Amino acid sequence: MKPKIFLILFLFVYVKTFAQTENVAPNFKTVDIYGKQFELYSSTKPKIIQFMRVYCGGKISEQSATQFGQLAKLYDKYKDKILFVTITLSSCQSSDLKKIAEYFGIKWTFINDYSDYNLDIIQKYSSYLKTLHDPALIFVDKNNKVVKTTDFCEDKKLEEYISLIIEKTSSTKNNNTTKRRNK
Repeated sequence: MKPKIFLILFLFVYVKTFAQTENVAPNFKTVDIYGKQFELYSSTKPKIIQFMRVYCGGKISEQSATQFGQLAKLYDKYKDKILFVTITLSSCQSSDLKKIAEYFGIKWTFINDYSDYNLDIIQKYSSYLKTLHDPALIFVDKNNKVVKTTDFCEDKKLEEYISLIIEKTSSTKNNNTTKRRNK
């Protein structure tokens, strides 16, 4: 009887632990293109993480350029509610990421994951990115749970996904307030 109870307890703990970590956005610490330290979990806001490629000479795909324009508009609207992060893979020194940021009006955190010759951030997110194309977006709630992943999407869908992570944040706040009241 004791081995069965032990096995059931072990499975319960294992499944519960696995379920809790499966959809959590991995934390990372790095330096952005301006030399500023950045850690994903340092913000309690919901997050939009964009992954994209920059080719030699600073070339980017048409969809990445369009997505930058969309995110720039949304950044102005939601910068107090959402943390915006762009992570790029740029292996050529001829790609001036600061020029790209200036040209597209990127005012949010812009990171080159290849600047240290590692792809540590991209590797941490590889389970999400393996099914997505360039550019890829990951929507994360304030508890760092991945709520939605998508390739390039149009303005309406972006707004819908933003509402989703803001709602998740609001519902968490409401649940916590209700729990405190009930105590």
